[in-house]
Amino acid sequence: MKELKKGDIWLVNLSDAIGHEQKGIRPGIVVKDIRFADMAVIIPTTKKTETETYSHTCTIQPSKENGLSDESVAMVFQIRSISKERLIEKKGRLESENLDAVKALLKDLLALDEIESKESDKQ
Repeated sequence: MKELKKGDIWLVNLSDAIGHEQKGIRPGIVVKDIRFADMAVIIPTTKKTETETYSHTCTIQPSKENGLSDESVAMVFQIRSISKERLIEKKGRLESENLDAVKALLKDLLALDEIESKESDKQ
């Protein structure tokens, strides 16, 4: 069983995508290790830097720490759960400032502030 940490970057196989979903073998950022189901929640990346104009994306420069070979765009809006069998090879780890940016985009995408405020209104 592969042990994952939030912010790990793995080469993932997204070969069976439909429509505009990211497909092929590409780096993905681990958001959550779902151990009980042997799955992971990941954010796929792309080398197509023109996608950085889309909402909920973050540009990441390659570094020794993250293991990326090209400037990449984290496509937070394409978050998905995958089987750990799709994880091919660990490339590196996202730097803390990029991980913070991804987490902020994810929180905004999922409107977590709105959920928290509605729950506090009920109390």
